[in-house]
Amino acid sequence: MKKWLSVVMIGVLCLALVIGVACGGGEKEEGVKEVKFGLAGPLSGILGAVIGTPVKQALELADEQIGEFTVAGESYRWNLMVLDNQWTSAGGVATATKLIFDEGVKFMHQAGSSSAMAAQPICEEAGVLLDMSGGGLEAFGPDKPHTFQISPTYVECTPAFFKWLTTEHPEVKRVAIAQTNDETGHAIADAAVGAAEYYGLEVVATEFTPVELTELYPLATKLVNKNPDLVIASTTVLSPMWEMGYEGLGAGIIWFSSMAESAGWENVQGYLIYQPQPMGEWLSEELREFVAEYENRYGAEFTQGPLYACTILDVLTEVLKKAGTVDDVDKIIETLETETFDTWIGPVRFGAEELIGIGHWLMWPVPISEVSGQELHTVTVVPADEAWELAAEVYK
Repeated sequence: MKKWLSVVMIGVLCLALVIGVACGGGEKEEGVKEVKFGLAGPLSGILGAVIGTPVKQALELADEQIGEFTVAGESYRWNLMVLDNQWTSAGGVATATKLIFDEGVKFMHQAGSSSAMAAQPICEEAGVLLDMSGGGLEAFGPDKPHTFQISPTYVECTPAFFKWLTTEHPEVKRVAIAQTNDETGHAIADAAVGAAEYYGLEVVATEFTPVELTELYPLATKLVNKNPDLVIASTTVLSPMWEMGYEGLGAGIIWFSSMAESAGWENVQGYLIYQPQPMGEWLSEELREFVAEYENRYGAEFTQGPLYACTILDVLTEVLKKAGTVDDVDKIIETLETETFDTWIGPVRFGAEELIGIGHWLMWPVPISEVSGQELHTVTVVPADEAWELAAEVYK
């Protein structure tokens, strides 16, 4: 199996961090028990504003709408415990330690590849179910029985995108990739390189930039000179390329309206997105109503991070109902591996045994979307089983 990420595990369990805590659930209701769910993500700085705060707000709204749920005849509510992992490995260790040993959680989500990978050995040793975020294929396996993934990633989405691309855009022969120089950026690029080469496309450039880099004209010049037909990069990278006359396709895994407002709506027409977004015609009515409620309540756009976080809570609720327990982790894992769950993205199941040796990855459908006018429209939806079959072919 191709090596996806190289991670140095951390030996020090607690470093000095300022950790913000928010506990949901409100007043306890008589006869209603609590199930603790720990979520660690960035709550401070720019990432806090863009990712952490919207995720926290969305989870609180999802918790409110889920309300009481019944497991084996008993009534439960979620008790949300949200900590700041600062999107770092040290933060993953510190928050996992606090959530497990101080708060006693049995279910945890860690946002950010570095944070999740650092938290993983702590969760595995403690027998806590960890929902991994972007850890790559090597983060999973029979030797990591408590690790699973609910959010979709580039692993299953990228091959589906490239199969569609080579059919609908046969003019694309040369691909350039520009991503941030971190674990997530390298994993996105590795997935794109593997899929592009599998479908016979030439990868003419793979560039990595510091997250904080703002002067992008040298990179844009370098990429334009490679004469690609497709560039997998954010609109921030593509904007100076468009100024230089680049006329090929652009694609990425995430979309915000602010990206178009910054780059200019006229420039982003035709920009392609190949991971699920809470926009477009593929959404269920239940999800559309939730998006509308969130945007009305908070006056902000409902985006990818909040969608994934709320789906985690939605899926876990259904898992516990079918398992008939909130305490027996082995029974919960058995249920997770064998059942199909009704969710707001449709009936879903966990799978991916062909790639990771264990059925611990939720299999999402893969909507491929395109910016048209001032909206993101669904071009096609690749069914979940088909997307994973493609991923198994490409990355075996």
